[in-house]
Parts: sequence; C-alpha cells; structure tokens
Amino acid sequence: KDQWSALQNGTYCAAARLLAKAKFESDMAKKSGSAKRKAAARDGNTAKKAKCGNENTASSNALAKEDAKLLIDRIQAVEGISGIEVYDTCPQLVAKIKKFLARGGMTKANLLRAFGNINSNSLGRFLSGKGQDQCASVTYKAAYVFFEKLRIMEGKPKTKSRLKNESEQIGGFSLIKRRAGGW
Repeated sequence: KDQWSALQNGTYCAAARLLAKAKFESDMAKKSGSAKRKAAARDGNTAKKAKCGNENTASSNALAKEDAKLLIDRIQAVEGISGIEVYDTCPQLVAKIKKFLARGGMTKANLLRAFGNINSNSLGRFLSGKGQDQCASVTYKAAYVFFEKLRIMEGKPKTKSRLKNESEQIGGFSLIKRRAGGW
C-alpha cells in the first residue's frame, strides 16, 4: 500500500475536507484576532492603562460611585410622588434610563435598588422592548416614579412631550399589556 491508497475511501476524503475547513477557519480567526488587537493598540490600549493606572483613578471611581449613591438617596428623599399616573412612554423612559446610567459612577445595581430592588432581568427586558410593549413591566412604573422625583429634585419643568401626553392620555398610559392574538 502506498500513500494514495486511502483516497479510495470516502470517509477519508470527508474527514480530510473537514480538517482542512477547521484549519482554515482557525487561521482566519487568528488573523481577525490580530487585526482586533492592532486596532485596540491603535485606539490607546485601554486595558493596559487600567492595569497600570494610578491610585487616583481607583479613588476617583470610588468617589464617583459614592456620589452616585448620594444622588440616588437624595432622589428617593423627594416626597409626594406615589400612586400617580404614568405620562411617559416606554421608549422615553428607556432613553432616560440609558442617559442616567451614562453618568459617572452609576451602575445598574444601584439603579435597580433605587427602583425598589427590581430584578435585573426585568430591567433588561424593559430596555430591550419595542414601543409600548413593556407597559405591564414593574420597571415601567418604578422608573417613571424615580425620574419624576429626579425632575422635581432638579427643579426642571415638564417637557413638551410630557405635557402633550398629559393632554392626550387622560389618566396616564395603561399599565396593562394587551393580549396578543385577540379578535
């Protein structure tokens, strides 16, 4: 038997093709991985900066987190907001949540505690919802109350969209989700 006698076996040919394909894919993954590393190096090596960062960076992060907790405490101290109608749409609240989380030191865990110890899955589902389909979520009303307290604490007036919703939605938006597949 010589080296080419195995080619008559169909299993050998299929295995050889499979191994060649796997080798090609791993080579391509290595090449794209090195391209990603080069792009990261070009953008500024953020991981190395974090590892080699000063103590000032760590202390400033701790201060930012402490400031965020104090802000949440001040927001929760605002009185007179309970059992109210909701006049913001789900997409408006999603935008407010994302903007609030972008503040320095703010974490989802702190925000969930401020909403009343809501489960993170509930927040994730609410943030990924489309339109008004998450109106029955516990996050919807809790987030509205939180951001209404924030608005009052900061002394900001009601927005144009809020005033429009108040005039169009007498009694606020529904907190009950319509059943799908109805006649």
